[in-house]
Amino acid sequence: NRPPGAHTFGRAQCRTFRNRLFNFNQTGAPDPTLNTTYLAQLQQLCPQNGNGSVLANLDPTTPDGFDNNYFSNLQILKGLLKSDQVLFSDEGADTVEFVNKFSANQSSFFESFADSMIKMGNISPLTGSDGEIRANCRRVNGDSSTSTKTTYGGFVATM
Repeated sequence: NRPPGAHTFGRAQCRTFRNRLFNFNQTGAPDPTLNTTYLAQLQQLCPQNGNGSVLANLDPTTPDGFDNNYFSNLQILKGLLKSDQVLFSDEGADTVEFVNKFSANQSSFFESFADSMIKMGNISPLTGSDGEIRANCRRVNGDSSTSTKTTYGGFVATM
């Protein structure tokens, strides 16, 4: 189990995380795992009824650098995406130790990331009736709907 580190740079559209800012889990309140100062900054950038295409940095500290600040940000509750913040904020998560380790030791993060990239590069894609290489990673090929459908072991998840 290794937490992702690719979010150390890049951006996400407001529509992908706006629910955390205003109506987390239909509570009418923001996600309590968001740093309040960071929350205010994000609410200003992404107003409740604003443009969902506006981009926010995945790493607010060093947005264009590949470093371990992504992990340090998680420790101070500045994970932009909920899927990132849970790596540190979910009580008892086995990923907390990795967040702490990589935050404290950038070389360790770099080594682990390189190992993971090599392993991912050696994965053979499923093709034919076993799977497909998607033209758009968010959609099954040939699907023109606005929702995202992904198949997991015979089940289809729609997002």
